[in-house]
Amino acid sequence: MPDALTPTDCTRRSNLYRVSASLGAHWTEINGFAAAAHYGDAAGEIAAGANLGIADLTALPRAGYKGWDMAGWAGGQGLDLPEPNQARAQGDGTLACRLSAGELLLIGADGGEHAVIDKLAAAWTMEGAVCFPVPRADTNARISMTGAQVPHMMAKMCGIDLRAHRFANHQIAQTSVARMNAVMVRNDRGATYAIDMVIDSASIVYMWECLTDAMEEFDGKAVGIDALRALAG
Repeated sequence: MPDALTPTDCTRRSNLYRVSASLGAHWTEINGFAAAAHYGDAAGEIAAGANLGIADLTALPRAGYKGWDMAGWAGGQGLDLPEPNQARAQGDGTLACRLSAGELLLIGADGGEHAVIDKLAAAWTMEGAVCFPVPRADTNARISMTGAQVPHMMAKMCGIDLRAHRFANHQIAQTSVARMNAVMVRNDRGATYAIDMVIDSASIVYMWECLTDAMEEFDGKAVGIDALRALAG
């Protein structure tokens, strides 16, 4: 029986939705998107995600702010800011990723919560602005790679040493992956190593193909958001 929900039923779609559909995705609605909940083997995807899994998280909320006093403004809104090139989880699970002294990337939790993102969006005004919004929700896509084999697979793709003892949880690397600019955030799901990658939305199909090709020798597998939630506990 076909899913009740299909990507074309939703107001927004990841540029990867046709690829996910070809893999047999079963869909769930998040943030106005149809997100791949699983690919027909929900239990098997949890085990796959612990080894090497890849998931499209473009449906999860994103936002950004940049400017000379971004830190003062965001801190005044109650955001718990980390140091540059570090990330810190907020009360609703949103990850505040500080890309520099004056630039902030916000990425939503796997459950789709976005109270912090909504609060900052409502608080920002043009009058007296000391920073400005960056339209991450429209210009960027997000991919997550989970499992013990991620650092070994990514050694084929970029020059950053992502091994667990060298790249700490919530550390950020802004680098080139498969000749594309990417923001990589270590964002473990429970005890499972994970990297979240934020890239240009128009290039997600290219990046997905590069990553899945590199994953083949490690038995990597596409997994849905349900597997990531299960790994996180």
